[in-house]
Amino acid sequence: MRTRSSSSLSSFLFLGLFFSLSVAPALHAAIEKELGQALAYVRLTNVDADAIIAFDTIERRPALVLDLRFLPTANGFAEALQSALAKPPAPHAVRIILINATTAPTLVAAVTETLPSVITIGPRSPAIVPDIAVDTSDEEDHRAFAALATGTPLEKLINNLQEKPRYDEAKLVHDHANGVTPPEAAMPADAEDDSVITEPDAQKPAAEKIPADANKKPAPLSDLVLERAVQLHRSLLALKKL
Repeated sequence: MRTRSSSSLSSFLFLGLFFSLSVAPALHAAIEKELGQALAYVRLTNVDADAIIAFDTIERRPALVLDLRFLPTANGFAEALQSALAKPPAPHAVRIILINATTAPTLVAAVTETLPSVITIGPRSPAIVPDIAVDTSDEEDHRAFAALATGTPLEKLINNLQEKPRYDEAKLVHDHANGVTPPEAAMPADAEDDSVITEPDAQKPAAEKIPADANKKPAPLSDLVLERAVQLHRSLLALKKL
């Protein structure tokens, strides 16, 4: 990995702080939330206004979800962010970075390099190669992303979490820490698959099968990318990896 000078980061922080203090009232602020069990969530909405918040959270919080989806970048920010993430993290840290196809390419390149305790998650797309690729469409990802900004409670967007620890996730973190790139940017499927029809069900007469409800309400809106990030953190805690 390329080395970064501390003067570059210091200069960007100074300029970012000056710019934030002078124009912050006119810009959208970052979204900061707590995801429970000491996991912080920070969504950047404007590079110039939110840079200080991002770097401060990276330094203070060992367990962090940093949301860079739909974020364009400014000159110097991607380099400074990579320098901040490249610093040796606190013990048992995990910094989960959310990206998608609209994240600025310079940011994607900065965070998808091998960095200590950094895991990237994003929708499955030919445009990006995150460590964990989530099966969700660009439209669903955008709807879920926008819902939080328009007032949908965070808890409602991560309402489908699984409690079962995923040992494949622990292996991913172990491999990532040792510089091993997964063969595919996707998590292995769970051993249990609720979608598989068992033999007795397959042989039931048609009359015994429950008909689909044409008026069934749509499934609750979920942010599957953020949901996977929280699931990863909870699994690592359960497996005593953090």
